[in-house]
Amino acid sequence: MTLEQLAKQGRRKEIYTIAINQNICNARNENLKNSFVDCEHIKHRNEFVTMRNGVKYINDSAAKSLSATWFSIENVNEPVVWIALAGNEDYEEMISVVRQHVKTIICLGDNMDPIRSSLGCLVRDGVLKAENMEDAMRMAANKAISGYSILFSPGCESEDFDTRKMEKTFIKMAKE
Repeated sequence: MTLEQLAKQGRRKEIYTIAINQNICNARNENLKNSFVDCEHIKHRNEFVTMRNGVKYINDSAAKSLSATWFSIENVNEPVVWIALAGNEDYEEMISVVRQHVKTIICLGDNMDPIRSSLGCLVRDGVLKAENMEDAMRMAANKAISGYSILFSPGCESEDFDTRKMEKTFIKMAKE
């Protein structure tokens, strides 16, 4: 792992204090360093589901914070169609990564005002509302073109939605 890879993690609002970053950079154990940049070992994080019609489907259903979703979007190399959950979050911190990587945002839930007011102007169609995961997947498939990724990354906790059920629907529909 290079220092550049490690530094990429720290770009997001300097999440960690300088002391923590220095300790990470000075860590001699390679496994410790890799644990800060590698999400592959975490179930339901950045899991490649399938490639269909040139579109990559990525399940990130375990990303139940904007920090986790930010990291996932930042690490997708293709333009992103992001399927998110509406929440009472401060989406302002997502502006830079959405501006750089996201082409469409499809949101499930009723509290759309925070995400729309912060991010809606950054994507061509604004933030699109889906009634359920099936609806979200149909919308995503219509918006994604070859070379895009469709990313299911909730970005928040929600009592209104069962993310496990949504994940199963996402995977099933991606593979159909």
